[in-house]
Amino acid sequence: MSFGIALAGGGIRGAAHVGVLLALEENGLRPESAAGTSAGGIVAGLYAAGVSAARLKKIVLELSQSGPSFFDPDLTGLASLIPNLLFRRTSGFSGLLKGNRLERYLYRLTEGKFLSESHMRIVIPSVDLCSDSTIACTNTLKGVRPIRRVRWTDRMRFSDAMRATSAVPAVFRPKIIDCMCLVDGGVTDVLPIDLLLAAGERNVLAVDVSEDYEMPKNLSLIEVASHSLAIMETRLRECVTRGEKMILDPDLPETDGLLNLSQMPMCMEAGYRAAQRAMPRIRSLFA
Repeated sequence: MSFGIALAGGGIRGAAHVGVLLALEENGLRPESAAGTSAGGIVAGLYAAGVSAARLKKIVLELSQSGPSFFDPDLTGLASLIPNLLFRRTSGFSGLLKGNRLERYLYRLTEGKFLSESHMRIVIPSVDLCSDSTIACTNTLKGVRPIRRVRWTDRMRFSDAMRATSAVPAVFRPKIIDCMCLVDGGVTDVLPIDLLLAAGERNVLAVDVSEDYEMPKNLSLIEVASHSLAIMETRLRECVTRGEKMILDPDLPETDGLLNLSQMPMCMEAGYRAAQRAMPRIRSLFA
């Protein structure tokens, strides 16, 4: 039976998705479609672009060591913020991190491919602040079912879609493209099961890594912004009708921040263990 996989956002906890994909492939199961938001959107996007689960594992291990080098703070914008506020001038400061290094990295990993070149159905949502709409980036509009406040597009690169869906408000600058101001897809849909169903997938295995996140004791602007978004996402999800056949909730380790990349391997292992434990049921539903 063909099936798709929907991957939630959740910062470094999104590494659990890689563990799930590893377990699925080890058991001869490979999803034929994928949707993901934020960190889940990056994993889903890389997978749909042809990056294997084994290669994703290597990427997780690499990022756990060198990931902070991809953080490019907007020092100029930050330096001008206070004077602009004091003198009541308009400030162009829209995020602590510019996100350019991350986007270039994703561009290299996907070889600059467009979503239309995907070998599988893919959906990566972000939110356009200009229109208040969810922008569902996909590889083809064929068979897509309209949804209120959702605009579908098949004219985007993988790297653009992944950069946009992971633009946590106030942490990363929004992604500006085609007159749209795009931010984290989790603002409206942290676990895009509905979008994958609307794209034509009937059988969905969902992986949720967005709940039970504990706020670090040492507060920072990044953690305040990301944790506020996580709370909002959880409340929104409670109001959304879902249609997955099965949902996995990995027993994730306590982390001291959604961007503490050193803990990604532990999250990946948690996802792997959760999928292996649930494999009998997964097989009965999707094999």
